[in-house]
Amino acid sequence: MRLSAVTLAIALACASTGAQQVSPHARNAVETIRQLRSIGLPEPDELDLGPPPKVPGLLRRLNQELRALIVDDLNNDTLHAVPDENEILDQLRTAGWDEIPEQRWNAYGEIERINFDWQTGYTPGILIVSTHLWIPCGSDDPNSTIYVFQGAARHFDLLLSADSDFSPVGDINGSGMEYGISPPDSNGRWFLVVAHSPPSCREDDAVLRYKVLRPGATPDEPVLVLDALEKIDGKFHPPFAVDVHSDWFAVTEGKARRLDGETGVSIFRYQVNNDQPRRIAPLALAPEDFFDQWVQLGWNEASQWTHDSPTGALETWHSKLSGLASDSAEFESVHPCSRSGEEDLRWVIELSVDQELNPSMKEDTLYIEVAKRNGNFSVESIATAHPKRCEGKTPLSPVTDESLPGW
Repeated sequence: MRLSAVTLAIALACASTGAQQVSPHARNAVETIRQLRSIGLPEPDELDLGPPPKVPGLLRRLNQELRALIVDDLNNDTLHAVPDENEILDQLRTAGWDEIPEQRWNAYGEIERINFDWQTGYTPGILIVSTHLWIPCGSDDPNSTIYVFQGAARHFDLLLSADSDFSPVGDINGSGMEYGISPPDSNGRWFLVVAHSPPSCREDDAVLRYKVLRPGATPDEPVLVLDALEKIDGKFHPPFAVDVHSDWFAVTEGKARRLDGETGVSIFRYQVNNDQPRRIAPLALAPEDFFDQWVQLGWNEASQWTHDSPTGALETWHSKLSGLASDSAEFESVHPCSRSGEEDLRWVIELSVDQELNPSMKEDTLYIEVAKRNGNFSVESIATAHPKRCEGKTPLSPVTDESLPGW
């Protein structure tokens, strides 16, 4: 049976309309994914050498097309439903994206997740969209991005865009990437904290990068309030945690101590005032971890957590200890001096120093008094003799619980 001319014209018109409904950005994204799949992965022993030369550019192109697709979708006033990630994925499928099971991924740039995270308490509303592309370990190409939109209904302005630079691992709140947006201050201003750890083929090579950003002149030029890179101990679950409040944020992480190389837990907490971050207490949860952080600070910062004598003896000790070689000392004892239930807590830390690795250090054993008042640690004294008011030794137990503690 032949189609009449009218029927054929209608069919062609419908086909043309359907074709026009496919976003060109979705088509471009799908084509980029096809090119990435054609490259494939290097051999397992070559993963930590980085991706093939074409991969970084294709990943950037894919991120650009996904971003344009998301922007268009959020501002499509022909749609009336609440925007969500399924709208983006449906457009990609319409453009020819064939989703494949994770266990069959054999190329860079597979779409691991697109996440819409609606925030409350902002006027106009805030929506954070993050895209996650799969990258094997050993690469630091930009493959995860975060976009902060503000608006309502189907009218959203992109305020901030940031590459997280590293590939996510596991769930967004589990290990790979975490972010937090501060509540608005009295002027309606907020800041975004993004922390991300790359996967690594080497277990001893885990790092964490965290940034603090505010909206800038353009979405791609945010105000960089803070940018830090830390080596972390990736065996903790999760390896790090982000906590964001109206005027401060904190990153808690498992971290090898500088003095003895053993695992501890450090807290990087900053007050954010007028885009001038200032580190504030707590620095750690345990006295030995606190002291290790204290040694690494410049004296101007360390002095905030110091009860120094008029002679300035602790400043001199701080100068000596900050010059020690990494992993060249040993915490022999962390002995509690106070009784359980007392408001003010005290410890005496016995620290032995390897003089072969530190020939300029004349002392091989030091005793450090650390106090904790109102939840804040401070260094009280450092001496070569054990304080008589706190006799005894309590050997330091190694960390066995791999759950990252809260505070």
